[in-house]
This record gives sequence, C-alpha cells and structure tokens, in this order.
Amino acid sequence: MQIDIFSIQKGDDEFCELNQKYIKLIKPFCGLNEYNIFTKDINKAQNIDLHHARQSYLKEYEPKLSGGFNIALCEHGNMLDSMSFAKLLDGKLHVKFFIGGAYGFNDEFRQKCDKVVSFSKLTYAHKMVKLILLEQIYRAFCINNNHPYHK
Repeated sequence: MQIDIFSIQKGDDEFCELNQKYIKLIKPFCGLNEYNIFTKDINKAQNIDLHHARQSYLKEYEPKLSGGFNIALCEHGNMLDSMSFAKLLDGKLHVKFFIGGAYGFNDEFRQKCDKVVSFSKLTYAHKMVKLILLEQIYRAFCINNNHPYHK
C-alpha cells in the first residue's frame, strides 16, 4: 500500500519530531510520502481573500487527484471513529490525503475527492491535523492487523 499526504504548509514545524515518530511506526505497513506545498501563488492568494486562496489550493491539488483513493480532510466532512477509519483504508492500494490551507477547500475540490473526512467539529491548524492523521493511520493499521496498540 502507498499513502501520500499533501498539505498546504510552509516547511517543517514544531510537530516534526512527533510526525517522524509515527511515520517510522507506519513504514512497516506501507510506503508513505509527505508533500508540503506552499507556493508564491498560494501566499499571494491567501492575502487577497477566501475565494482566491481556495482556488490556489485547487490549482495545486487537482492534478494530484488522478489515481488512488482521494480523501480530503475538512471540517465539512463525515466524522468517523477509529474503527470506521481503519475500514476506510483496508484493502486500498493507494490512498491520498489532502489537508487544506488556512481557508479550507471549496465545494468543487471536495466533490472531486472519493471521501471527505472531518476529525472534529473544531477547526485545527493544518500541522496539528497532520499529526492527528499520522496517529490515526498508524492506529488503523494496528486495528486491521490485530496489533494491540489500539486497545
């Protein structure tokens, strides 16, 4: 299995060490790649307004939607428990997670994804969402492989 995580994010952050811990734990189960994307166009668009920001995210993410099972992480998505999240990953060959920027995703992008998932009704910083996502991916593999971590 291959998992790709795309995030609108400037460089590394204070969660880098914890992220790396979970990436190391996930590696025996699958290949995992992280892509932090932050361009001059995104920076400029975020300084204009919500519409321009979301369009800049769409421009960067849309070409990456081909192939794989695409999951947008968004406050407007379906909330899952850990068991349902594990079932969502089970049997997939390639899963791509998309974490939005400061202004989230527009309807057009959400509709192009196979699934839209929310971790909470609360809004989190994207770097926190990535850490939560990595922990839940590890937990999902543990559930699907009867590993005791989930208990």
